[in-house]
Amino acid sequence: MKTLKFLFILVSFIGLMGCDKENEGVAFKLKNGSYMGSFNYDNHQLWESFLIRKDSFVELASGGVMFQKFPKYCLTEGTYEIIDDSIYFKNVQAAQPPNGNIADYEKEYLLVGSYYIEKHSDSTIVFSRIAKNGSQKYELKLYDESK
Repeated sequence: MKTLKFLFILVSFIGLMGCDKENEGVAFKLKNGSYMGSFNYDNHQLWESFLIRKDSFVELASGGVMFQKFPKYCLTEGTYEIIDDSIYFKNVQAAQPPNGNIADYEKEYLLVGSYYIEKHSDSTIVFSRIAKNGSQKYELKLYDESK
């Protein structure tokens, strides 16, 4: 009887460990559409907006909001990938022709590299990372979902 209990506990434990390993590297996608919100960094709170299409993103100029990244800071486009609790922005280049060459802009304000996802839901995402002048934080909400 003791052997049976031991085997049951052992099998249960192995099963639980297997579930944890299955969830490692789990990726999810943001819904296609327009996301809007804020970018906070180095005592700046700037308007942020980007469009998601499958695994691609493009930052958009806000069209009239006073405190925005463009034209002082470069808007970017590229691909993104979410794995576990991180979002990675890759293949990044300057978005929209008025922005010019991406190398001419402050790297600290580019949407590039990896960020920690603080929270996400079907319609929101908050991600951040530590940079040269403190924490960079994006807080975005899905405003217009597209198929």
